[in-house]
Amino acid sequence: MANNHSCRPVRLCLVHTPCPALEDDRLEPPLGLLYLAAIARDLGHEVQLVDLAGSANPDPERDLPRGFDLYGFSTYSVSYELTVALAMTVKRCNPGTLLMAGGPHATALPEQVSGDGFDVVVTGEGELALARVLQDLAAASTPPRILAGQTPDPLDSVPYPAYELVDITSYRRTVSGQRSLSIVSSRGCPFPCSFCNSNIMGAGHGIRYRSAENVVAEIRHLKAQYGVRHFRFQDDLFTSSKRRLKELSPLLRTEEVFYRCFARVTGFSRDVAQLLVDSGCQHVSFGVESGSPMILGRHAMNKCQTPVQIRRALANAAAVGLTARIYLIVGFPGETEHSIEETLALVKDCPWEEFMVYPLIAYPGTPIHDHPEKYGIVSIDRDYSGYLQIGRERRAGFTISTTTFDHHRVRLWRDRVIDELIADGRTWAGASQNFR
Repeated sequence: MANNHSCRPVRLCLVHTPCPALEDDRLEPPLGLLYLAAIARDLGHEVQLVDLAGSANPDPERDLPRGFDLYGFSTYSVSYELTVALAMTVKRCNPGTLLMAGGPHATALPEQVSGDGFDVVVTGEGELALARVLQDLAAASTPPRILAGQTPDPLDSVPYPAYELVDITSYRRTVSGQRSLSIVSSRGCPFPCSFCNSNIMGAGHGIRYRSAENVVAEIRHLKAQYGVRHFRFQDDLFTSSKRRLKELSPLLRTEEVFYRCFARVTGFSRDVAQLLVDSGCQHVSFGVESGSPMILGRHAMNKCQTPVQIRRALANAAAVGLTARIYLIVGFPGETEHSIEETLALVKDCPWEEFMVYPLIAYPGTPIHDHPEKYGIVSIDRDYSGYLQIGRERRAGFTISTTTFDHHRVRLWRDRVIDELIADGRTWAGASQNFR
């Protein structure tokens, strides 16, 4: 990315809001903010990143530095209320400063977030938008109230995350029981699942890849700088392209690293599974979601996968020795006792080790949130602080009701699936110490 130094350095403070409801709120550094910090640093501005993750009672007057020109917050639905509270305290303590919000919640609801007191709201990917905001401030201009972020092209132009701004020893993410760091080798997902908010940030831009050489160069840098050999690929879909895996696999194998990644059951052939293992992959996660063809179908989840494909993918992962984790969703519109039975029958009959079960949450920006009437949803809880997929002691948020079930029914379904799978000898993923 071009290094266009501005006429006046801007003082930028990036803030990561904690989420005290999580079992472990300090698994890994806030990668998105680290990318933004690297942009600001390379443009010659002063940047500080304050990660409040792990703090049960954050106090902005105590925990955040004063005197910065711009404070940037990444917004997530479940922690948005706390983010607003922190930001307003920052404003009170720093009259004249600007508040900036980005991330998935701000992208989905920019007008609402702007109305909550943020001076600048960035939608979508933030690197180029931040560069624009910094340029405006350096020139004593007022940035736009709402700014649509453009996608960096090529992705290789984006500098590596500024890990030097955080203490990586304070984070607890592990792969094979060893401290790990996260890497993003691609952005976006080509699939249109109606419940998933992963595509909100890069909506309409499909999937884009960093070059294999650029990814491995970052791995070499992290190995040399921090002595880390274990990684978590944070891509929405690491296995989206077999050709891409063929380019990346031999380079990763040469680096002798170990990693985990997210995959999709469609296209997860034995060849793809072997490419992962050969390059150091030890753990793969699949969004199985349901065992019901009706729930998985085009008029419901729009998941674009079938029970047959689920069986095949999990068998292929097991055949090459990969540890597999599956994610399930209960309470999608149309769910019944019969569809729960179908899900349990399918997954009990497949080889895998770890699991998590979420209640459906209608995240802002997804079709089920923006057009609930199309799915038979009669009410959505708009208290976003309850939008918790998995919290302490397996707590979760139950936020929708349909014409055929309510929160209580979804809770019973989720408890049943968890209890039966544990009784079947499977491991709740939150209890796994090797792949956290």
